[in-house]
Amino acid sequence: MKIKLTGDFATSTGRTEVEIYGPTTVKGLLKALDGSFPNHGWGNCNVAINGTMYSNAWLQPITESDEIVIM
Repeated sequence: MKIKLTGDFATSTGRTEVEIYGPTTVKGLLKALDGSFPNHGWGNCNVAINGTMYSNAWLQPITESDEIVIM
């Protein structure tokens, strides 16, 4: 799935979009991001899924077709 990065996450990784495959929850996604881009503070981010903001919603399900933005 394509993940859009904004703010400090885009600046620190040097990317505005990354591709991550496999996670089915927000927690799994953040773990996968930390595996690909360690030490960027993924646990302190806000996540928008299909335009809805989530904060500390670790078990929120995600699918390959969701639009996900990390802020």
